[in-house]
Amino acid sequence: MTTPFSACTAPTRRVQTSAMRRTFATTTFAVALLGVAACKGGGGGAAAKFIPEAATVVGGMDLSALQGTQSWKDNKSMVESQGKEVLDAMGACNLGLDKWKSVTFGVDPNGGDGKMVVAVVADGLGKKENLECAAGKIKEKAGEEPWTAEEEGKVLKMKDGGAVAYVVDDNTVVLAGKDWAEDVKKLTKGEGKSAFDGSLKDTIARTDTGKHIWFAGKLPDEAKGMAKMAGDIGEPQDVAGWMDMSGGLELFVAVGLKSSDEAGKAKDAISTQFEAMKGMAGQFGVPQGVVDSVKFDTKDTAFTVSAKASAEDMKVIEGKLKENMGSLM
Repeated sequence: MTTPFSACTAPTRRVQTSAMRRTFATTTFAVALLGVAACKGGGGGAAAKFIPEAATVVGGMDLSALQGTQSWKDNKSMVESQGKEVLDAMGACNLGLDKWKSVTFGVDPNGGDGKMVVAVVADGLGKKENLECAAGKIKEKAGEEPWTAEEEGKVLKMKDGGAVAYVVDDNTVVLAGKDWAEDVKKLTKGEGKSAFDGSLKDTIARTDTGKHIWFAGKLPDEAKGMAKMAGDIGEPQDVAGWMDMSGGLELFVAVGLKSSDEAGKAKDAISTQFEAMKGMAGQFGVPQGVVDSVKFDTKDTAFTVSAKASAEDMKVIEGKLKENMGSLM
């Protein structure tokens, strides 16, 4: 089943491909793993404190918990086939998939490569011998050393783009773009303010950072404009949500507006549109149980949407998708 992994997109425009490649090279295969899983993410927890206040979008993936789900088991062979070279290199450096615990990210989508941070937690990731092994593997591929180690190997300055990785402990490495490097350095020392204590605090409170995949962020202006196409729903300010794959797929999304009145209007408008269109869901292979599970509600200044699909439902949906794709070939 590939659907759960393709669904986890951030609530804003995509981070540039060049930035993802650079992050991969500098965080010991971190973003390569994320690319294979098709998510920019990581669990919450302690690593969240390394995301600077300037981030306007944050999110994460709990890789440890995710690898125990049936969805992961069903996708494992695909992950291994698509990323075999990377995974083999990770294993050779004592950083196999079983060692990976979580990835947490923060970005300013308008800031380019310089305004992003990825905090990776994996058993042994920060150990000198594993990092040296990783550098060697990257050098074999790229033809040059990927970073210059300073401060007894605790600071890794990238040769491409000015990014800096901070080795927090034996299991945690935090990569920061050049514009945020100093802010992240302070956070690794217990100084400064993180996004979880700053302007995103209330937005983050609407999600659950303990879920397999979660996200929260401010909506860009273009998204606010597109929202008007949905009718009289006010002016959305931010979005937060999560995905749980314990027994299929469960989704939750909360869209923040300027007031509770706007949230109520948005809920009424969206739910009315859904009621008018849900009868067509079966034509696209969506089981009735999934349709019936969709719920709309409000909480404070946000309207929320939730839905569930069992493992059996996901198989039906995947089968229909394959059938439709086959008919187009």
